[in-house]
Amino acid sequence: MPTKRAVAPYHHGDLHAALRRTAWDIVGEAGARGVTLRECARRAGVSHAAPAHHFGSLAGLLEEVAADGYERMNAMIEETIATTDHAVLACGLGYVHFAETWPQQFRLMLATDIGESASPRLHETAGAVLRGVRDVLRKAWVARHGSEPSRSVLNERSALAWSAAHGYASLMLDHQTANIVLPPASKVFAPLIDALLAP
Repeated sequence: MPTKRAVAPYHHGDLHAALRRTAWDIVGEAGARGVTLRECARRAGVSHAAPAHHFGSLAGLLEEVAADGYERMNAMIEETIATTDHAVLACGLGYVHFAETWPQQFRLMLATDIGESASPRLHETAGAVLRGVRDVLRKAWVARHGSEPSRSVLNERSALAWSAAHGYASLMLDHQTANIVLPPASKVFAPLIDALLAP
């Protein structure tokens, strides 16, 4: 009588990353509410228990997807800086381009709490975006004025830059039925450069 062959363990390479990519795709298709651990496992071709093993819960998985989003946003801003004449303007354009490219993931990122209970990776990736914007503003300030901006001024101008980019992105995504026609982001942001760098 033939013996039963043992089933070899399933090999998936980096399952943690594969599950995050799967969840990223589902968020893009159906929003964060469309994501379930079981569906992520099914699409990744693994046991339904695998996502909980890696992330603890659905909230833990979505938090990692949000962290991936901030990494992608930072990369897109850096790419835009490399191809745009003014780095300050490029920060806003990169932010908006990210939101336009991945609207559902962008909404997930905004809905994810980055408080004390957030994972170290989420803190790091979200913080990296803000640090990048602050550094671009600081360098532009030094180039224009020949000296470093004060901490309070840099904080204020960083908040203004972020608010402008975020406000435009939000109008673009969620207020399309409002009685407003959005001009191109480059035209909306251009006058802000002088305001951001004014003494």
